[in-house]
Amino acid sequence: MSLKRILALASGGDGDPTALAFAAWLAGQHDAVVEVVPTYPDSAVDMIALGMALGATLSPQALGEVTAAERELQSRIEEVARRAADNADVVFGAGEGAPRLSVLNRGLRPALALSRHAALADLVVLAQESLQAEAGRELLAQALLTDRAPVLIARGNPDRLTGPVAIAWDGSPQAGRAVRAALPLLALSSAIHVLQCVTTLDQRAADPDVDLLNGYLRLHGVGTGVATLVEGHDEGAALIAAAEVSQAGLLVAGAWGHSRLRETVFGGATRSFLNRKDGPSLLLAH
Repeated sequence: MSLKRILALASGGDGDPTALAFAAWLAGQHDAVVEVVPTYPDSAVDMIALGMALGATLSPQALGEVTAAERELQSRIEEVARRAADNADVVFGAGEGAPRLSVLNRGLRPALALSRHAALADLVVLAQESLQAEAGRELLAQALLTDRAPVLIARGNPDRLTGPVAIAWDGSPQAGRAVRAALPLLALSSAIHVLQCVTTLDQRAADPDVDLLNGYLRLHGVGTGVATLVEGHDEGAALIAAAEVSQAGLLVAGAWGHSRLRETVFGGATRSFLNRKDGPSLLLAH
């Protein structure tokens, strides 16, 4: 029960140090391999396509400037990745053996690269800061909804993953998949808190029995959770608040349990989870 292949998404922005620090830390804990997927846009291809659409051509000087800027972003990602690997005592660079962290070359468009590499990844890691940009939010949605990969949204310090962990449990398939993906992290935790929002809990759609969850956790040898019931019509806010009271460094939850359209229009717990810029890290699955 461990993580062996982890993807970390890096755009060359402010969130990269957090995402890569978490990924490298997890690699050290689980003797895993981390592959960093660069997600900055291919500006040269976009500009050429735009020029063709407008009947114009891109000058060699402009193309050279764009290419240089992309090389700068790649170098920035590699520098941050090397620093994260060093701090976690993880080998940096491609090769055999683990724990190891390497940076992939920017080839495919980010969405295609994510799908290709997520097929055999145990976890995708990105930073909360990445969600401030539309591109980051789209990659998160793709990882969860299209690639069906569990995603860790990193916040703060990875050492908090060894503290208490909270599980938002409603018995749904999404919550179950999140729990299964989180087992290696639950094994590292000092305590498990099972949170339920009784105001919105749907007893007919799924079986939210905490005893069933604890029986599953016990079979996997990660301990059992202490149930906490909360109230609030904003389910996500109520669960986040309860997780913070328990001092959880990680909240495990199903994402977009209702239809995507319904949650887009009416909100939903997932939106509340993602709108928070601080608090516990999130492990989400759909």
